[in-house]
Parts: sequence; structure tokens; C-alpha cells
Amino acid sequence: MNPTPTIEALHKRWVEVFNSHDLDSHSALYTEDAMLFGSIPELVVGRSAIRDYFGGRGPDVHVAEYAFPRVVMLSDTMAATAAHVDFADGETPMPYRVTWMLVKQDGNWRIAQHHGSPRR
Repeated sequence: MNPTPTIEALHKRWVEVFNSHDLDSHSALYTEDAMLFGSIPELVVGRSAIRDYFGGRGPDVHVAEYAFPRVVMLSDTMAATAAHVDFADGETPMPYRVTWMLVKQDGNWRIAQHHGSPRR
């Protein structure tokens, strides 16, 4: 796994592994006890469950555009982000709002909380 010592590196790596459908590398970007509200109604809790969640996305789902998010540093080891993300399922656009709560663990940023909701 590539280290993610900066928020910029985490963001870039997240897009890379999402688009490559590398589920192990993707789930490793989350804390062990991370929470995710994604495109399903249930709260997904834990790295393993998050891996399964992303494994359930279709093979043609990818990030079309994800500009670097707005970041608010809450401390040296905690940050909040917010951005618009344009996913696509093949050619079908899927515009979302995404927020992350990030924590720095062992020198690397990890996602502790992830929320995504459709933009309409």
C-alpha cells in the first residue's frame, strides 16, 4: 500500500484505487472502525464492511471528476473535507456530495467517517 502522509496524497490515492477497483487498497485507506453512509440506506461500519460495500459497486462505476476538496484542519491529526464528486456508471453521470472526517494514524491520513449523498 502506498503511504498517504498528506491529505492530497490520500485524495489522489482514493481516486486511483476506486477507479482500479482494488478493494484491499481502497479499504486500507479507512480506519479499522470507520463509518460510511454511501449509496445504500444502511450505515456501513468497519474496514471489512467498507471493502464489501465498494465491492458491490458495479464494474463500470468510476470517478469522472473529483476536484481536491475543501479542507478544514480541526487539529494536527484531524481534518474535515467536503467536495462535489462526479461518479459515472459507464456513461451515466452520478453527481454526489462527499464529506470525510480524517485522522492521522502512524503518520498517514485515514478516513474515519465518509458520507456521500446524490446531488439533484
